[in-house]
Amino acid sequence: AISSTPPEAQGPHPTRIGTPPPARPSAPGASTAMQLKVALPSGEVTVPVEPNSTPGMLKENLKYSLRVPPKLIKLTCDGRELDDIKPLVAEPNNLKDGDIIIAVAREGAAPEEVIKQAESKPPAQTMIRKEEPPKPKVVKKDVVRPILAEGDVVKKKTIEPGYQAWKPQFVEGKHPTRHLAFIRVEAVEDKKRYPEQEETSMVFALGDPQTSPVWTAAVLQMEVGEKAEFQMPKKAVDFDSEGLLPSDSCSTWTVELLRMAEAIDVEQDYRQLLHIESSGGKERAEDLDGVAVHWRVRRWMAEGMFCIASSRERIAIMPGYGLVPIEDQNAPPVTIAVGEGQQEAVEMIAMKCGPGGKGHMYLKTEALKGNRPQGCVVIDVEVVAMDPCRGPGSAGWKGWQSLMVERETGDQWLEEADGRRKQLETFGTLRKSTGDSKDAEAHVSSQVHKFAKNAARRYLRAVKWIEADDQEDRKTKLEKCTLQIRLAKSSTLAHQRFGEAGEAEANGEEKVAIQEALEILKQVLVTAEGLKNDGLVYECLKMNLQVCIQGQDVDQARKVLETLLTMRPEDDELKSDSARINRLEGVLHLKRGASTIETVQKDLQAAVIAEDTPKVTDCVQKLHDMIKGGEVTWDTVRTLKVGKDVGNAMKMGDPDIAALARKVVGEIQSLATRAGIGL
Repeated sequence: AISSTPPEAQGPHPTRIGTPPPARPSAPGASTAMQLKVALPSGEVTVPVEPNSTPGMLKENLKYSLRVPPKLIKLTCDGRELDDIKPLVAEPNNLKDGDIIIAVAREGAAPEEVIKQAESKPPAQTMIRKEEPPKPKVVKKDVVRPILAEGDVVKKKTIEPGYQAWKPQFVEGKHPTRHLAFIRVEAVEDKKRYPEQEETSMVFALGDPQTSPVWTAAVLQMEVGEKAEFQMPKKAVDFDSEGLLPSDSCSTWTVELLRMAEAIDVEQDYRQLLHIESSGGKERAEDLDGVAVHWRVRRWMAEGMFCIASSRERIAIMPGYGLVPIEDQNAPPVTIAVGEGQQEAVEMIAMKCGPGGKGHMYLKTEALKGNRPQGCVVIDVEVVAMDPCRGPGSAGWKGWQSLMVERETGDQWLEEADGRRKQLETFGTLRKSTGDSKDAEAHVSSQVHKFAKNAARRYLRAVKWIEADDQEDRKTKLEKCTLQIRLAKSSTLAHQRFGEAGEAEANGEEKVAIQEALEILKQVLVTAEGLKNDGLVYECLKMNLQVCIQGQDVDQARKVLETLLTMRPEDDELKSDSARINRLEGVLHLKRGASTIETVQKDLQAAVIAEDTPKVTDCVQKLHDMIKGGEVTWDTVRTLKVGKDVGNAMKMGDPDIAALARKVVGEIQSLATRAGIGL
């Protein structure tokens, strides 16, 4: 499901578009599956099912083939009707592997909706072609978009006249709006049609630099509804880096212009094209609003725009196919939270449409790559309804219930962020980052920041709601303190650095977040002490400790740790925190040493040039003491090239300096050896 807010409506479980709902029958090849044969009026199908599933579950999959509700389906085996609620293998069904089930629609009066369906032609089932891969890119020597000369694309004849003229406006250069052309074409020499599905069309933006200019030139000569034959240069046709339009080696083409539409070019680079088919009602979603939608993902390519994922996905039993994913037009909508960034294309459309509106996002391969199938795709979204809970006084406000939902959503986002953080810390203790792992670490780090930011926004909104509700009872105060503590955690986690970057000084944004978190925790501590809630005081101080460590404030962190040890000396987590403070102190000590050794190095360079023997002796001695005392790292010594300056001091000819310099060289070699084995 696409919903980023489980269960069913709220809460983050970042999922990929195309993740199917669980199917009732067993997946083919499962070890516990039982094979049954289902005889339908249109043919026989072998279906793997779980032995403990029921005939009622099977009917849910058969309703798509028989086109009647499950309650009007009759299942029999050896002349006896199966019990809907009893397991297949239990009494009275007693089915075994290989049995044949007869599936038919019950005789007798059908409900009103079934009669209406029978009177009209039923819509064709849309099968979801998950295995449909993106069109492979053909590597060609000539990757430069061809430039057309006058007369290269010639309309030879009009086969069918058009009915509506249109005015080209957004064809060249950067522009926030584009013309979308919906066409069908046929290569006359090869007798090959595009797209393969007769009832569909190809779509492209006029002037798209990643498509051949011949198609734009052809459409510019046509009216909507017109069908014409064109002569085109083969070499110019053979260019399409994304596979959106045909590139056959053919010079004669028939082109049918079905319709024109305007789309928003989000980045003005043809990579994200947003077409609003209908705007729907006046109401628009705002940040973090819940919106109920239906979504579908289609492959965007010349051969056809096949459905490859859908929020309406269900598993059906179809003759000739067996178990197949299809779109159930009666499936309920799913809920997304606008602005959380889990499905950016869907959220973007949801913010542009009101209830009843529809939109389509045309995405190139490199556009909005997160949580969607690879390649060029079209994401279709229908907005069904909105749940705009925006605090006290808003239409969706349900008092304490709304507050709890908001906090639980924040908790789930924070849990996701904390889980990713632990992955990074565990990885950091196992091995040093390499070129191969840094990209993966950066990706997980970005997820930590994204999820923590989502949590912080939820907690901040909940705090504002409490303040707006203006209640001063103990329960409300405790809830506000809890929210503020978690707000402090999530807001600092949204900026936390990991790996090698974790030892660097915090940037401006992180320092602001840390300072704001400390101010919040200060308020919470006062309130918790006033409420005489020791547990809340302890939780507040523990969070304060983590923020101090992140802010590299060792002295304050030790003070808070001493207070916590006084309150609960048995807490084992405090031992880990103490070790973190010690490590931080060591890192800061090495930083100070790096700064000091650079100063000493510069003094040594000046003394060598001035041939100041006493000063050179003093500087070399300081270098010896710092390196031997572990005040600097091998990386610092190597980067500064300290050994080179020590060597220059040896060349002065003074035996005492030379002897001392040799000791420094020995310490540098020992430092390098220890660094090589990870010490």
